[in-house]
Amino acid sequence: MSKLRSRLGRMAPPTAPRPPSDGVAEDRADARGLDALREKIATILAKEPAPKRPVEPSASALPFVKIETPTGPLYQRIARFSSSHRTGRFATTDARHAEAPMLALLGLDPALVTAAPADLLYLDTETTGLSGGTGTVPFLLGMARFDGATLVLEQLLLRQLGEEAPMLERLHAEIAQASGLVTYNGKAFDLPLLRTRVVMNRAPALPELPHLDLVHVARRVHGKRVRPCTLTAVEASVLGFERVGDVPGGEVVSRYRHFLRTGDDSALHGVVEHNAWDVLAMVALVGLYGGPPEALRGDDLAQIARTALRAGSSSTAAQLADLAVSRGGGPAALRERAEIARARGERDLAVADLEALLDEVDDPSARLSLAKLYEHHLGRPGAALALVERGTGEAHQADTKRRARLARKLGRQGALLEDAPPPRRRRR
Repeated sequence: MSKLRSRLGRMAPPTAPRPPSDGVAEDRADARGLDALREKIATILAKEPAPKRPVEPSASALPFVKIETPTGPLYQRIARFSSSHRTGRFATTDARHAEAPMLALLGLDPALVTAAPADLLYLDTETTGLSGGTGTVPFLLGMARFDGATLVLEQLLLRQLGEEAPMLERLHAEIAQASGLVTYNGKAFDLPLLRTRVVMNRAPALPELPHLDLVHVARRVHGKRVRPCTLTAVEASVLGFERVGDVPGGEVVSRYRHFLRTGDDSALHGVVEHNAWDVLAMVALVGLYGGPPEALRGDDLAQIARTALRAGSSSTAAQLADLAVSRGGGPAALRERAEIARARGERDLAVADLEALLDEVDDPSARLSLAKLYEHHLGRPGAALALVERGTGEAHQADTKRRARLARKLGRQGALLEDAPPPRRRRR
């Protein structure tokens, strides 16, 4: 604007052909015209810019209702799902009846035993990314909880940056009524972000609750066959639900920024549905993980058995490993059952499973495990050495040492057999 004013100051009056005169009257007329033009431009420049039209999702096609609160407007969407609703092959209502001990075992967190599954709060955020000086801000918050047999999905939309207080208050109220939290990667992202926004807004701290982060459970159970272990990938491979027209995660930020700039809420429809699908998928996964193990594949059950052993529940691990083998878990299930049997001191069972495993696949690490059992449990250095010579994947130094030790044992064993007296004949 200063540049425009300086250019105006240097403007020369327009020239046009005119008859000769003494020039004085004409100069005065030109000066008056220039002054009038300057006043007109100054008046235009002094006018305040027209305020931007506020974005009102409640007055648009977005499914949100505007609620006035003491701290500002809250834009809320409520959707209810009956007990018949399914995500893929699994009913969301199964999460109400999930077994808390199994969720605690899979989450490797004993505190989850106290979290009543019917009172869990499912939580997911969509964020702005790094938004200049404001940092990362959650602009869409999805929450779900059970009201009897009905699953209630609540979504809160941030109409514009700087109006987080009502959303954070609502979040606080929901967490205060819950027995625990369920997220997907929430321990690393959603909860730290929300706690930061609480501090930035000088709001009351969020209550501390047991927290089941399903990304860790999914990696433990399905990580060997589902890669990358994103929620949408698990949803498709495990739950059997394929999203149609879903918004890619990389587009979420740009769509919200477009909405803030233009007020065009059509860009947010897909984001709202994406968030809803995320929350519903988490509910279905809790029902699956906390339900009857027969609903899971054999190879997934093998990984659950492994997790149970890691959690210190060897008897549960053994039962799950037996089920994994019977449900066609294949070599993976045999391997886990063998490791569990060895950890429980049931070495003969471990030998049987490892031998069955090696009949099916060429597995160097299984050969090493079986060689150790042959050597130390069965006292069969020759059989152990035969396995080692086929390759075990062991480091060179350790492999060399093992071969030498087995050869010595085999030599001593042969010498003992040679020195042994001949068997006594029985009398007839």
